[in-house]
Amino acid sequence: MRQFIVITMCALFLSACGGGGSSLAIKSGDKSMSFSAKSSSTDFGNVIATSPGKPDLQTSVHTIYLANYEMDTTNVGTMRKPLTSADQIRVEFSVTGEAATNEKTPFKIGTYAVTNDKINDIRYVKVTTFADGKENKIDFDTMSSMSKITGEVKITSVTETELSGSIDITEGDKSVKGNFTAKIAKK
Repeated sequence: MRQFIVITMCALFLSACGGGGSSLAIKSGDKSMSFSAKSSSTDFGNVIATSPGKPDLQTSVHTIYLANYEMDTTNVGTMRKPLTSADQIRVEFSVTGEAATNEKTPFKIGTYAVTNDKINDIRYVKVTTFADGKENKIDFDTMSSMSKITGEVKITSVTETELSGSIDITEGDKSVKGNFTAKIAKK
């Protein structure tokens, strides 16, 4: 009995430390891919949106990077290094914050929809794969008012070191769906 309790406690401890991980289902055309992240990070930025006849609007734009390989998370440039192997997949997506937020604003728990409203929405979604000796980028159109994209990103938990949530985005025959956990980069 004691051995059973020790094994159970060890299993619970190890699963709690894992933070839930990232498991995504990715589709593009007739191709489906399962994705489990081995590494992750974030980037903090801001954007100033301009529209004729309206005041400028500044919002934070924070990006989440997930990779099924050991991604160099030193900075954005290293996280976006070209892929070199057929089994490598990188998923990145950005969410914008509320008006008057910036790169110093932390991630916030909430639902970010594809609304093209400039605040509290999804700014972009990109999946990068490697096949036939080259990178292939699957971009989702989040910026055009003509886009047929639907879905949302939900951030359900934020700590000093990581965030968790879900993504459910579809545009035509492309989709990214599942749960994610990402390490938060130090500012």
